Amino acid sequence: MKLTKINYNSAVFFGALALVMYLIAGILQWSLRDVLATQGINVTAVSAFVTAPVLGGVIGYLSMVVIIAIYNFVAKRYPISWDVSKK
Repeated sequence: MKLTKINYNSAVFFGALALVMYLIAGILQWSLRDVLATQGINVTAVSAFVTAPVLGGVIGYLSMVVIIAIYNFVAKRYPISWDVSKK
């Protein structure tokens, strides 16, 4: 069995995972906004719940698309194989 190509739909999972992780980080950031304000860090609802998760999800998705494209390009010449030959 040779793995010569990964489907680009796999990147959607990683983009969604990045979106959820950044949303959790935004929730934590929002809950600590008073502490962060004393250190001079401004936290708005838009940046915590919209901007960071959406940008994180898009960047996570695009990163995985690039990684999959590089793998597919390299795998055409050097496929990963799970075949074990007995001598």
